Amino acid sequence: MKISFEKINALWRGQDDFRVRLLNCGIDLKAVCLDTMCDDAKVSDFVLQPLAYVNDVLSIEDVERRLAVGTGVRKPPNLYSAIEDFTNGYTLIFDGEDNCLSVDTRTVVGRSIAEPPTSMVMRGPREGFVEDIKVNLTLLRKRLKTPNLKVVNLTVGKYTNTAVAVCYIEGITQQRIVEDAVQTLESVKVDGVLDSSYLARYLDVNKTWLFRRVGSTEKPDIAVGKMLEGRIAIVVDGSPMVLTLPYLFVEDMQSPGDYYENSSMTTLSRTLRFISVIASVLLPALYVCLQVYNYQIIPLRFLITVLNASEAIPFSPLTEMILVLIVFDILREANLRMPSAVGISLSLVGAIVLGDAAVQAGLLGAPAVMIGALSGIGLFTMPDNTLILSLLRLAVTFIGGVMGLMGVIISTMAIVVYLASMQDYKTPFLAPFAPDIPEDRQDSVKQVPVPRMKRRPKSIPNENSQRRG
Repeated sequence: MKISFEKINALWRGQDDFRVRLLNCGIDLKAVCLDTMCDDAKVSDFVLQPLAYVNDVLSIEDVERRLAVGTGVRKPPNLYSAIEDFTNGYTLIFDGEDNCLSVDTRTVVGRSIAEPPTSMVMRGPREGFVEDIKVNLTLLRKRLKTPNLKVVNLTVGKYTNTAVAVCYIEGITQQRIVEDAVQTLESVKVDGVLDSSYLARYLDVNKTWLFRRVGSTEKPDIAVGKMLEGRIAIVVDGSPMVLTLPYLFVEDMQSPGDYYENSSMTTLSRTLRFISVIASVLLPALYVCLQVYNYQIIPLRFLITVLNASEAIPFSPLTEMILVLIVFDILREANLRMPSAVGISLSLVGAIVLGDAAVQAGLLGAPAVMIGALSGIGLFTMPDNTLILSLLRLAVTFIGGVMGLMGVIISTMAIVVYLASMQDYKTPFLAPFAPDIPEDRQDSVKQVPVPRMKRRPKSIPNENSQRRG
């Protein structure tokens, strides 16, 4: 569609932040901008001042060559591109023949770069992504000083026109993965994209309802590390979370600080995380089924202690444990949504006062409260999957209370089979364990020293398996 001043004026005329400036510098020009999206200093320095003191301009091309200063000057190819530039803070310059020039005068509004609150580290970089896509791309290019870093720019959202950048390293990332991701994003039909999590639901091609299939990070060094293994990074304007594809389940066991610590300590930390996640899901179910069906397995002294603590409880062991887990989940949700100062007080009241009062009143047994607390703490070693693990914990506990130890074993096998069956972008979700890829175990639960990591993961499709060129 042909670009014209009349069409832009008809769309925004009457709005308080719509500005029109008439100029004559040899030919009649009209400069239009949105005051709320433009930087007044940039409009003055890049557009108005260069045009105000000359009178020998012959054409819009003359303006582009001589007078429109700044790095962001271009000719929009159509009306849609001109409107996109205009709403993003560009100033449009029209001549009498409706030729258009777009000048970058965007204002910079947002918070400064700081350490992400969800990814704090003892050692390593403390920079985090912010809500500005230009700043985030700068943080990536700051670490990847190579022309092989490629960026594919897209716009998603009918009304928000959200800028999206697909970043990858040419020569490492397989082009097929890039093409699949770009095609998926181009096919998204939605009114608006307010955060990268909107797009994560579309990028999960199998639409799994358990466990996330798209990685996310707030740290540029982590995003670059994943790109160096053959993944792509998807940066969304307005979101501090950068998406990464493909994604493996074992990444949930890894922490941003793992690569800046001794490999032996990292291996120990990951092993503890792995054990704590399994224990948090299975411990309540094992407590219930052992107490109801398989009490002969429990050591005699411990069994006597449990019976003495539970004999006056008016609920069955299954009902008691379900109540404990639900109460802890309610406290966790309330704590997340309360102001920080009030949330700390709420945690103390819920964990100490409420739990102790319930035990003293004989409504809940002390062993059940302790098991529920240990299970709840273990969930936070995998913080991105806390809600999903909490749901699985309730389901396994209920099955264990109905079917006993055999039910726990069957439900655990079903979860493992479900995880092993998932695959996105030609990458098995449980790699390097299912399928078994021994070479990739160098950075799974166990981590070998960085000098010994000479090859990129086979489970992530890539074009160059050697880490050193």
